[in-house]
Amino acid sequence: MKLNVIDKSGNKVSDFEYSINEDIRVDIFKKAVVSENSLFRQRQGSDPLAGKKHSINVSKRRKAFRTTYGRGGSRSPRKSMWARGTQHRFVGAFAAFTVGGRRAHGPKAEKVLFKNLNNKEWMKALRVGFVASMNNDVVSKNGQKVPQSYPFVFDNSIESISKTKEFMDILSKIGFEDEVDRTQTRKIRAGIGTMRNRTYKVKRGPLVVVSSLESPLLKAARNVLGFEVITTDILMASDFGMNIVPGRAVLFTKEAFDVFTKEVIN
Repeated sequence: MKLNVIDKSGNKVSDFEYSINEDIRVDIFKKAVVSENSLFRQRQGSDPLAGKKHSINVSKRRKAFRTTYGRGGSRSPRKSMWARGTQHRFVGAFAAFTVGGRRAHGPKAEKVLFKNLNNKEWMKALRVGFVASMNNDVVSKNGQKVPQSYPFVFDNSIESISKTKEFMDILSKIGFEDEVDRTQTRKIRAGIGTMRNRTYKVKRGPLVVVSSLESPLLKAARNVLGFEVITTDILMASDFGMNIVPGRAVLFTKEAFDVFTKEVIN
């Protein structure tokens, strides 16, 4: 496949060829994304003593003070709310079927949340995501508005851009105006998530891949709503997809593309 190299003015400066033979396996890609997402899940579980902190001292003996003997009640554990001589007000407690009792099978903090995946299978999923992201038809089918000239890579000179406005101008020159307009809209999340630092829902836009963390483009591009910037050493399969579906617009710089294809594809 032949890719064009685009400079700051949006013009083609050169081109190069690369070859990769990989079928777009959606099932393997989905499996890898689920495995990667499990890495970021937080452990959750209830207190081991939840629902067991009541004072349960009801006797079944006939002559005991706090007893249910001879009252025709069930043998479920109870607690006494008040007493008038030998008369007591009992309510169920402790057992799973009682009001305020423990849960029968509550969430366990020791549960293993990580989904295992073989290294070869994960590498294949990474290649599947890369191939799908380099396919204009697949990316457009997933809802992104990319120009007809996509896919292409940026010239290394673009990594020196330090202003967000300059990067926005380049996006306009290469035909990403519609995609920028699509990702600029955001909505307020419904529900309690607004109180948990998840106030807004933003549409997933293109991914920009740079060669190093010292690149000025890293800070310039991440200010564009919906865009993400990442380096080649921390790329994951989920970065190449729209949720669990492979095929996302990815804008490599030439140096980042060479590093990625050398270490991952080959």
